[in-house]
Amino acid sequence: MERSENKFNIKSLKDVLKDVITQKPLKKGVQNIRICNSWGEVMGGNIQQYTSQVRFSHKILYININSAPLKMELKYRLEIIKEQLNTHLGGEFIRKVVLN
Repeated sequence: MERSENKFNIKSLKDVLKDVITQKPLKKGVQNIRICNSWGEVMGGNIQQYTSQVRFSHKILYININSAPLKMELKYRLEIIKEQLNTHLGGEFIRKVVLN
């Protein structure tokens, strides 16, 4: 009797997860979450505590800020904030930041 060869390719769990995440619908969702999470990572905990919602759509990052004085201060720095976020993300993902 002949010995049957294993016809399956053995992959590491890391490679399998990478294959799953790189599927187009999943990749876009994971990227959106990563972009939204970058707001808190770049801006820090003090600003994060006044943030009620972060949403990303069509290359625009929408941020809801609960403090009017903080919102006014941040509006003067929107271009710098956008550059910091894109640098943190490693590419030009955000075209515009909108504060609500």
